[in-house]
Amino acid sequence: MRPILFALLLLPLAVPASAQRPASPGDKVAAMAPAMDRATGALLDLDIGPILDAADPYHRRPYVRHRTLRDIARRDDPYFEQRLRGQIYGTTAAMARMADAIAAAMPAMRRSLDRMKYEIDAAARDARQPLPPGDADDGWDRDLDDDGPDGEPYDE
Repeated sequence: MRPILFALLLLPLAVPASAQRPASPGDKVAAMAPAMDRATGALLDLDIGPILDAADPYHRRPYVRHRTLRDIARRDDPYFEQRLRGQIYGTTAAMARMADAIAAAMPAMRRSLDRMKYEIDAAARDARQPLPPGDADDGWDRDLDDDGPDGEPYDE
């Protein structure tokens, strides 16, 4: 009896990867957050001291060997990196939710676009067909255009 119970407990682990829930678009977006964090870290380690010296060669600065974007940003805000990391992960989480919402709405949007395409095609087909004789503009009196609202002529 115990081996059967043990096998039943291990059954969810034996489900093949193809039967598991596929990754949603939001999961893919959220998975990019660590890569964006690493890329931003590499950008923050960029030494921009020579660029600053070249932009203003006559400005006297004390010689500093490495002037990175991280050092310059951290000078004014000691919590700069924590704030930046929070913005990166917060933005990717919001983008992941948006991607999931768009993916959920996609079937309805596709149906709406298909319906709109059908209606436009039907209108174009109807516009190409000639009108039956005696059916065009029978109920419209062209002379009313020259009269006022009560049937009296306009003054010119």
